[in-house]
Amino acid sequence: MARYETPAYEVTLKEGNFELRIYKDFYIVEYENPNDPDLNYGFGTLFRYISKSNDRSEKISMTIPVIKEVTSKGLKMAFVVPQSFWDNIPRPTDETLKIGKFEEGLFATLTYTGSWTTEKEQKQIKRLEAWVAEKQLSIASNYMVAAYNGPFVPPMLRRNEVMVRVIATL
Repeated sequence: MARYETPAYEVTLKEGNFELRIYKDFYIVEYENPNDPDLNYGFGTLFRYISKSNDRSEKISMTIPVIKEVTSKGLKMAFVVPQSFWDNIPRPTDETLKIGKFEEGLFATLTYTGSWTTEKEQKQIKRLEAWVAEKQLSIASNYMVAAYNGPFVPPMLRRNEVMVRVIATL
């Protein structure tokens, strides 16, 4: 299997499958469409973007993870932009896609395996929420789900994470 580019981070604390990480800045291309609340077309739209459906008709390497976020407006999905494009990111031609910056910061994460289901994600979010409270951290963002494998990878071999930006409290 090919090795895909991932965002840079430093692990500052590890306890089993829980980690505190400091992520460096990175760029994303994000899909948000109020007419597609369940993200039925999110992955396909993002895949077309990296497969030359951009203002330069340029192929962009696949990266991992694919990040899903639940916001007050609904669901969003994002691809990480390869670092080689950061100085000149191809503009999306689809109006449901936007270029954004994932700001540097401290994140609590929980890694798990299995299928991508809302029920499983919610269970893992509750576990991460309890760990964050135990560590006396404050939540500073929406929860996100990061998927590292494609749909053809058997569920027991998939790497998934839930993550949330946190702030250390004194």
